[in-house]
Amino acid sequence: MELVGFYLRYARRYLHWGLLALAGIVVFGVATLAFIGLIHPMFEEVLLATEDEIQEVSIPGLAAGDGEEDDGPVARLFEPIESYAASLKAAAGDLYDDLKRWAGIEGRGEVFFAPALIVLVLLLRSLMAFLSGYSFQRAGLGVTTDIRNDLYRHIIHQSSRFHQRYTSGELYSRVVSDVSKLQNAVAARLFDIFMSVAMLLFYGATLLTIHFTLAVVSLFAVPLFAFLLARFGKGMRNVTYRSQERMADLSGLLAEGIRGNRVVKAFGMEEFECGRFERATRGHLLANLRAQFLSTLSSPVIESTAAVGGSALVVSAGLMIRDGRLTFPDFVQFLVVLLMMYDPIRKLNKVNLVLQEAVACSHRIHRLMQVESEIVDRPTVPPVSGLKEGVRFEEVSFDYEETGHGKAVLSGIDLDLRRGEVVALVGPSGAGKSTLVNLLPRFFDPGSGDVRIDGTDIRDLPLANLRSLIGIVTQETVLFNDTVRNNIAYGRDDLPLEKVRMAAAAAYADDFIMAMPDGYDTVIGEGGQNLSGGQRQRLAIARALLKNAPILILDEATSHLDTESEVVVQRAIYNLMEGRTALVIAHRLSTVVRADRIAVLDRGVLVEEGTHEQLLELGGAYKRLYDLQFHG
Repeated sequence: MELVGFYLRYARRYLHWGLLALAGIVVFGVATLAFIGLIHPMFEEVLLATEDEIQEVSIPGLAAGDGEEDDGPVARLFEPIESYAASLKAAAGDLYDDLKRWAGIEGRGEVFFAPALIVLVLLLRSLMAFLSGYSFQRAGLGVTTDIRNDLYRHIIHQSSRFHQRYTSGELYSRVVSDVSKLQNAVAARLFDIFMSVAMLLFYGATLLTIHFTLAVVSLFAVPLFAFLLARFGKGMRNVTYRSQERMADLSGLLAEGIRGNRVVKAFGMEEFECGRFERATRGHLLANLRAQFLSTLSSPVIESTAAVGGSALVVSAGLMIRDGRLTFPDFVQFLVVLLMMYDPIRKLNKVNLVLQEAVACSHRIHRLMQVESEIVDRPTVPPVSGLKEGVRFEEVSFDYEETGHGKAVLSGIDLDLRRGEVVALVGPSGAGKSTLVNLLPRFFDPGSGDVRIDGTDIRDLPLANLRSLIGIVTQETVLFNDTVRNNIAYGRDDLPLEKVRMAAAAAYADDFIMAMPDGYDTVIGEGGQNLSGGQRQRLAIARALLKNAPILILDEATSHLDTESEVVVQRAIYNLMEGRTALVIAHRLSTVVRADRIAVLDRGVLVEEGTHEQLLELGGAYKRLYDLQFHG
């Protein structure tokens, strides 16, 4: 029921399309019944065949009085229902006669009337099939598109802890592969479900009207069909879930192999990675083969069951015709309806298998969307426009376990950043430097303690407002497969080129950008792969300059650069830090000498704090790091 509520939330937006589709199905069903009802006039008026003539041709030697003996208690039990069915048939016949009188049809004109009606009915039927089919697809595609958009929105707004728990390949599989299967089921197959069920109801009612006893015999197999569909569907749902899990593994390996192709080549691990991928594809293949086994097996089983039921029907019909309880035109009409029922039953079998795939994918999607972000945006104070006093970390502790009982990465950190001050964070790898700066833009929230801006807990500020106050340049420069201009402006199409160029010039990037084939309109490739490391870093600095945030975070911004590039980037960083409150992480101590203060972290604890000279004189952890870098 929870899954039904999940879909209803989206389906309400397309209720008008759904109602239009259902109306089309009803008219389609009525037109189909009209077509069936015209079979008798085709025999009697167009082909001039009477029931007696047909009986004489079909069953030679059957006397007119045959079959008049008592039909037994079972037949008498059905007499009221058959009497009501006969009255419905008579009413339909009267309606047909009224139409003939209204159209003024008589004599030889009867030859054309029934065929003309059949053509009109079939045209109406085709039009309604198109209308209802398109309406269902419009609603289904709209629903699944909205789900995909909301799923991506949900993922993109999650905390960093969420993205550490779920791999990019798994998330890609949910957004692309799972929603695609869901889209195929909802947009293409949902119509088949409603149409098939509606037509089976129409056909079933028609069979009961034509001949109740024979209809009961024919519909006796319906529970068996339902049981078989349920069994195959359950198996398909389980197999699809495993298949999609294997697809997530494939997506993860593919993303890793492509993203890390240089490392793969450098270590000569191409065949190793191919082996990992082949093992994953083998698992996916086995899951898919199981699904195909069930899918392929279902049709023969259903058809074999139908064949047994059909044989029983023919035997029953033969006995009834010989007993005079069934006429040949009625049997032909009955048989036409029964054959028409085969198509919706066949579709329901196929749709059931696709639907079970969609249900498995739906559970995966729904579970992911149920994961609540730990970063809750519930502002209690109005937005702030800038930094007046500074930033303060008060007794901040943090660990990566959601329970709070893991190994502490930070423990009792007290640190002040006064407005306009540059504070450098140094310490060995794993000391907690990056974790500390990630708390400021609320990529994570501290387990205990507070981070405050101008005395206000950052959790009380609107999240968008908080992050608008912070510019970030990291060692892993993130650029997009877009133009240079759009990478610097990033989402701000309204900015004139002059402002973009000013930011680039301050980052010492304007010269190399203008030397590109299309200047600022040059597409830089995925991740900026067409640029050098220093050029990518300068574009990131230009982007931060253009944002013009009062607080700046520099996380190992020059750690991956050669000496020449580092000099240029360092000059750009000095321009970026001017007039801003900056928190700088650097392993190279030469880059933090000019900081106003240096804070030394070791195993998540703030152990020293002071200027470069003060910490050297202190002779503690900073002095050991300095001697290790500069004196071997």
